[in-house]
Amino acid sequence: MQKKAILAVVLCMTVMIAGALLTVTEAAAKEVLRYASSAQVREALGEASLKAFSAKTGVDVDLFVGSSATALNRLFNGVADIASSAERLYRSHEEYGYVESVFCRVPLVVIVNAGVPVADLSENQLRAIFTGEVENWKAVGGPDQAIIVVVPGKNTAAFKNFSQLAIKRTELKYDFMTYRSTMVAQAVKRIPWSISFIVAGPATKDADIKMLKVDGRDPGDKAYPYLETFSFVTKGEPVGAAKQLVEFSRSAEFKEMMTSYGVIQVKE
Repeated sequence: MQKKAILAVVLCMTVMIAGALLTVTEAAAKEVLRYASSAQVREALGEASLKAFSAKTGVDVDLFVGSSATALNRLFNGVADIASSAERLYRSHEEYGYVESVFCRVPLVVIVNAGVPVADLSENQLRAIFTGEVENWKAVGGPDQAIIVVVPGKNTAAFKNFSQLAIKRTELKYDFMTYRSTMVAQAVKRIPWSISFIVAGPATKDADIKMLKVDGRDPGDKAYPYLETFSFVTKGEPVGAAKQLVEFSRSAEFKEMMTSYGVIQVKE
């Protein structure tokens, strides 16, 4: 009886070990994509897009979020398989074999605290506010209140792109700077009479912040003047899971998910 009991225990342990090894083997076999994302891209696309990608392909995503420059540097240093950026590649990057796959354009929207009664500013008025020429809402049709200018960090793509598109590379002046571009929404939400800019996305749906029209044009209008281009970047042409992510960003499913945030899909 004792031998039979011992044999039964050994058999049971063998089955358990074999099952555990099978589980480990299956987990190891599942493909993992090391993805370094610009904070702006992450904000615009939200969590739902990556969850949908994983559900569709079975690929797990190891996500890192930082500035566009940081995301690209992780790719350049071999610690990411693919990066997304709100900045375009330099020609020198292309010469080293890096490939840019443009997948969408997103409005760079002007936001204000919900208490600001102004709904529309001209490009000239915006330029005057962000260069310090206009410092009071009264000068642009609002109440007699000081304008608090909030901007993202100077190394972010949002800061660089807005400086180029809206301020025409004039020095941008501000009262408060956040570390990441995506933090400005929370700052504007909490600071009365504040103004800033951020990529259109889930954060801009917050009831405590308001998107402004620019020269009468909503961010969703075709003639809206401030659009950022988002790209995936790989070393060489995208392959494997990286290629699957690029293809997903050009799918009808992705377009349907992103349209409500103002994301304009680019298929080539």
